[in-house]
Amino acid sequence: MARPRTFIVLLATLLGLTVWTAPAGTASPSTGTTAATGTTTAATGTATYKIWQWNIAGHAINHGSTDNGLVKAILGSVSYRNPDFIALNEVCPDQYRAILKGLQDAGWPQSPTNFARFEPMPDVDADLCRDDDGADQDPYGIALFSRFAPTGTDRITLPSDGDKARKLLCAPLAGQPGSPRFCTTHITFRSAYKQAQLDTVRARMEEWTAAGSTVITAGDFNVQPHDPLLDTWYAPTVTTANNANNTGLFRELDDRDPLCPGWGEQTTEGTLAGACGQPAKVDLVFAAESRLLSYDADAHPIAQDRCLNRTKTAYIACSDHRIVDATLTVTAP
Repeated sequence: MARPRTFIVLLATLLGLTVWTAPAGTASPSTGTTAATGTTTAATGTATYKIWQWNIAGHAINHGSTDNGLVKAILGSVSYRNPDFIALNEVCPDQYRAILKGLQDAGWPQSPTNFARFEPMPDVDADLCRDDDGADQDPYGIALFSRFAPTGTDRITLPSDGDKARKLLCAPLAGQPGSPRFCTTHITFRSAYKQAQLDTVRARMEEWTAAGSTVITAGDFNVQPHDPLLDTWYAPTVTTANNANNTGLFRELDDRDPLCPGWGEQTTEGTLAGACGQPAKVDLVFAAESRLLSYDADAHPIAQDRCLNRTKTAYIACSDHRIVDATLTVTAP
């Protein structure tokens, strides 16, 4: 169940300031307090954006299917959550096209012909998506969708792990308040190669942040918040028993969850242990602390009665990952 964690209102009230939260994706004049750092902002604009992220296990669990209930589950959740940005991991090409069409039909994007991006992750073992009759398709990959028309695309191949061609996929939106750049990635599960891939993604985020963009990166990191590999990601202000020794620029949008401060809420249902007595958390949404006025995220239990198995004879869990939805309000000069 979602737990509201908006901190700007209380502090602003104590300071005698007026706070106004803009509708999603719009800019507004406001005066308030930066929730992440405690500093005061004056006469800046703000923009609020909503993010929806899911590793859908499109090949491993859903066998590349577009009619087993997975696509309907995605479109239904998006309709209910109404995000501005969507990130998908492990999505098969046919599933991507079906989701794209469903969003078009629902009138979700502002630009029906410019809102979606897909990037395959070819596998050295030719591990391909398969449709329901077992025929090979293309490699699965990562995808993003934006309510607003992107003004470009970044397609970056990460250092090789000897398995899949892991990617970072981003869409800059220069015309939107705060100059957002929405990204998704899927970091390797192979321990020896995680550092190089994480460093590549982080370096790009830092570069774009320094250039004035509000970079939001959502995806399956295959790394948990307390792992030392993320110490150079999290800002030093994130210092708890569950996540310390941090030196980075970013906040993970669930790191203030009172369930496990500094760490957040599980995003998987597997046997891999996380923190605070929970299973693992590997699906993360990062943004630069310096841009944040307030933020919040939540992970939702996996649907057990929406997706069918390969033979369409029984329900299965739609994925082994939870849906993550997040909201952030950022400075938008």
